[in-house]
Amino acid sequence: MLERLKAPETSMNLKGRNIIFLIASVLLIVAMAQPVLINSTPIRGGLLHIVIAIETGGSEEMVEKNRQMALQSLYTVLGEEIELIAFDQTLYSVAPRSNDGGILVELIRNLKPSSSTSSDASVQDKLLHYDADMKIIVSSEAIEHNSIVSVNEMGDIDKVHETLIDLREKHRLQEHIPLFYYPLGFAMTLILFALSSMSKRHSVRVSALVVAIMIHPSAGEAGILDFQLLQEAKSAYEKGDYRASERLYARYQMDHDSPEVRYNRANALYMSGRFERAEYWYKHIYTTDTELLEKIRHNLHKTQDRLAEEKSGKEKGMRANNNHISQSNSGIQRGVKTPHVTRLFAW
Repeated sequence: MLERLKAPETSMNLKGRNIIFLIASVLLIVAMAQPVLINSTPIRGGLLHIVIAIETGGSEEMVEKNRQMALQSLYTVLGEEIELIAFDQTLYSVAPRSNDGGILVELIRNLKPSSSTSSDASVQDKLLHYDADMKIIVSSEAIEHNSIVSVNEMGDIDKVHETLIDLREKHRLQEHIPLFYYPLGFAMTLILFALSSMSKRHSVRVSALVVAIMIHPSAGEAGILDFQLLQEAKSAYEKGDYRASERLYARYQMDHDSPEVRYNRANALYMSGRFERAEYWYKHIYTTDTELLEKIRHNLHKTQDRLAEEKSGKEKGMRANNNHISQSNSGIQRGVKTPHVTRLFAW
């Protein structure tokens, strides 16, 4: 009688545990497939390369009209990398690829009329060979071609805007949100529950051990190690070991690339004096966060100032080399200031 009233030591039978192990195995397979969710809000891709060709051959009134239409076209595509070209019978470059709207506006306003007569056919043929995402010709006569946006009156600015919107949509990127940790966490919970329900009077069956061995700890450890790696990168940056910080951010970026990681890596490159690499990563940060974009523009401007100073410093150093100035003082001759002087916007 007492044996019948005694509570069993197992809360789940073998069949129930096997079902749980089966479900956990399926969830682990799903996790290894690394499912993702596509964010409904796309991220803008890289800057577009846009060429604006302006006709300068003809009368002062016609050139002034072309200048005004070119300015309106420029205002429409601001924010992209814009290259300015002027033409009469031949093409000549006014400005290389740039996203500095102020300078481009001044260059267009100061275009002078040319005494040569324009030849739209030859210009059209040459522009067709330009490697650009969008080609705009501002002239007195309309030019019909699929790959060229012709602007010969103010109403054509709408075509520029529509073409720009289409191109931006084609260059948008989709953000993928990883979901593998949900089935992984659920599978771990089920396995823990099944193992805890085993009887203490019986040894664990081989099937349970096989399932336990299949649970590779790399996924769980990866999250912890990645977090530690990110903390080490931040700590190295705060301690002033910027080269070590950049290397750690580069390792972290291999598995967790994001605008913030690229921004932090660019900051570390800047602070370690590697301005060309810093400029590269500042230019390759794609985000819709306006606050982060403002910080990127600020830091990129500082980086480009450093590059200009470094270039001028090298030229001075070459001239000073004739005076046999020692190599140990070359850093001072180049005029390169320590990167600690400029305060960057940190993430």
